[in-house]
Amino acid sequence: MHDSMDVNRTVSYFCRTDIGLLRKQNEDNYYVPPAAEETPHLPQLFAVADGMGGHRGGKMASQLAVDTLASSYLTAPSDFSAEARIVKAVQDANLKVFETSATIPEYFGMGTTLTSVVVNGSEAIVGHVGDSRLYHFRKGRLTQVTLDHSLVAQAVREGILTAEQARIHPQRNIITKALGTRSDIEVDTAHVALEPGDLLLLSSDGLHGLVEDDELKAVIETNLEDPDRLVQDLVQAALDHGGSDNVTVVLVRYDGPARGE
Repeated sequence: MHDSMDVNRTVSYFCRTDIGLLRKQNEDNYYVPPAAEETPHLPQLFAVADGMGGHRGGKMASQLAVDTLASSYLTAPSDFSAEARIVKAVQDANLKVFETSATIPEYFGMGTTLTSVVVNGSEAIVGHVGDSRLYHFRKGRLTQVTLDHSLVAQAVREGILTAEQARIHPQRNIITKALGTRSDIEVDTAHVALEPGDLLLLSSDGLHGLVEDDELKAVIETNLEDPDRLVQDLVQAALDHGGSDNVTVVLVRYDGPARGE
């Protein structure tokens, strides 16, 4: 499943999600601006969510998260800054997943990651919870913007594990923070200055949990002139590495002016 569109003259997106080779259902979801955006004055919103909870819980959690994120973002008070708007939207999404989990028995214990970004002029503003990721690519350099909220990532940061050990650790799928586990949540934020030709890559861990950053960078560099093919090849790379999880990719290309121009 994929889609692509020019959101406006400065931003275009390309996306694909795949169930993978081992899972029985796709518990990932994503959000991209609809074809007929009703609020063109707002910075454009993109997001990836990776649900958990078994049976239908994970799929419901990620769907609730992206739906609530979008509706809250689009209806936030007009005097909110772009960062305040996205933080409120992520917090509202968290509360929706939490309340649904607490009141509907079949969804008890469900949760989801949520990594979102708005392109506000020549700046990207990130709202993030969990171990989905946002990468920034510019002129041959791939940078992970978000911090993984996972047990093994924390161990790597503390020097207990190497990145190579973390990739194959039996507890690599245990996350330390997710939407839906408590009524309130602290949202990680980040700001990235954008230049023409920059790429923003949002992914569930079905991609970056299997494909190392050096290979991600190589796939990107091979397909810079064909972003639609790029997202297909990123998903295929995850499948080539075993496809053990759902994989979702949202690629945002910025072609507007640099800051100050």
